[in-house]
Amino acid sequence: MTSCKTTGVGFEYERAVARFVLESENSGTIVTMPVSDVRIQVNPTAILTEFDLESVAVAEVELGQCLQFMLTRQASRRFYQASANSQGRRMVLIVNGQPLGLHPIERPVSDGIFYVFVEIPDADLSDLANNLRGTSIEIQNKISG
Repeated sequence: MTSCKTTGVGFEYERAVARFVLESENSGTIVTMPVSDVRIQVNPTAILTEFDLESVAVAEVELGQCLQFMLTRQASRRFYQASANSQGRRMVLIVNGQPLGLHPIERPVSDGIFYVFVEIPDADLSDLANNLRGTSIEIQNKISG
């Protein structure tokens, strides 16, 4: 990948397009996690994309480091409904076409903030968060004019 620097973004990043897909019970596409080799059948239609991200950051939680995603207000409302209807399933983070992480949906997400453990070294989390954030800002800036 090549780095890009956009005036509206204000920092360097590599393009990282995020898609979030839900685990499917009966049909769908099989994705395989890169380190654990966990195979998950998912609905290929994304429920969240880079258009929906307000911010991405590295977070330290009880189980270790992960990515914290904060959704836009509109996406938060949609995701609340989707998460309420999908309890017990897993949501998969796909970046540039590659599955990288999982978020188990245990309850409805009402605040638009959720955490994803990704299967990359902790040392690379900051770069991934930066790349996801930069891509999201760039795309949203282009849409808003």
